[in-house]
Amino acid sequence: MKNSSPLSPDWILLSAALGLVVIGTTMIYSASSGYSVIRWSWGEERVLGDHLIRVGVGLFAFLAAFLIKPSWLGSASRWAYWLAIGLLAFTVASHSVGSVNGAKRWISLAMFSLQPSEFAKLALIVHLAWMGSRPDFKMDDLACLVPALWKTCLMCGLIILQPNFSTATALSMVAFAVILAAGMSWKHVAGMGLLAVVALSVIMVLQPYRLARWNAFLHPEDHAKGSALQSLQAMIALGNGGVSGVGLGRGTAKLLHLPEPYTDTIFAVLGEELGLCGTLSTLGLFFLLVWRGLRIATQSRDNLNRLLAVGLTCALGLYAALHAMVCTRLMPTTGLPMPFVSYGGSNLTFSMIALGLLLNLSRRVDEESIVVKAVTSPFSSSAIRKAIPPSSRRDAWA
Repeated sequence: MKNSSPLSPDWILLSAALGLVVIGTTMIYSASSGYSVIRWSWGEERVLGDHLIRVGVGLFAFLAAFLIKPSWLGSASRWAYWLAIGLLAFTVASHSVGSVNGAKRWISLAMFSLQPSEFAKLALIVHLAWMGSRPDFKMDDLACLVPALWKTCLMCGLIILQPNFSTATALSMVAFAVILAAGMSWKHVAGMGLLAVVALSVIMVLQPYRLARWNAFLHPEDHAKGSALQSLQAMIALGNGGVSGVGLGRGTAKLLHLPEPYTDTIFAVLGEELGLCGTLSTLGLFFLLVWRGLRIATQSRDNLNRLLAVGLTCALGLYAALHAMVCTRLMPTTGLPMPFVSYGGSNLTFSMIALGLLLNLSRRVDEESIVVKAVTSPFSSSAIRKAIPPSSRRDAWA
């Protein structure tokens, strides 16, 4: 192993992600230049400058994730999980955190703000992957499945209390993917699906504004100036773009017609200015990213690496799909950003960390193959099995 050449990362995955970052930076500048002048009397480059700083922070996070050992990350996942729980509880209980439209989702620090739900997303993925990778932890066993479920419910419950229903729902779907990949039985899948439908229905009924969003989704003509405004304006922008778009920087929907044009509805701005060609190209890059991420998962022989690849890939792909579905009126309005493309420091940092970890795992696929070939002799296998001490199942509850 020491004499072998350095293993290369997945260049297709890296190229797709860098392409998305370039598209995102271009569209953020286009969507924010006029909007920031009209709404806040800022300079045209103000948002772009902030975004470039966030890209720089994301690059440092990317390098750290690319160089870290996944095994160390797994062993530290319990501490990261409970730290995330503490941050989420702080945002819910504190009156000094950043609040937008009554939602407390940000912790303001010296020179930037932190969205704990993005850190929580990473912590939960890593922790569930670590739990599912342990040799004595079988997800088809109810005694092992329950700790994973209650930890997921605790984190998602705190996110709902912010309130941030869309992020909690997306995170629960990502967690479900990791648990399913870890070996959950189909009878438990059916039970979880039924409980999820009941829980989501109750949560929807308890908050009238969530029902209003569903009504606006089903009957947009009755809520054209209210809850359905964002989705209708997004559809108008996409329709105006046609096949080739009106031209970069020439869109009009971003000028106070679309709410949050460089964050929650940036896909609609992209569709208006670059047309169907631009939207399909962007979705094509996400398809490449998801394909290569799942390829890393299927080729990984180490369970921790495999489950990490599944969780990180699903998080990136699911958020991109939900963002595009909102802008095309395939689902009710949410505030989910598009990874690598939307403006937002916390989400971009998570996306860059996820990219770094996936590239890190891609380097280890061939390395695992070399190790497996080296230890498959009948003389070494028994010694290896004896050298691995069994872990205590009780650690999963900690």
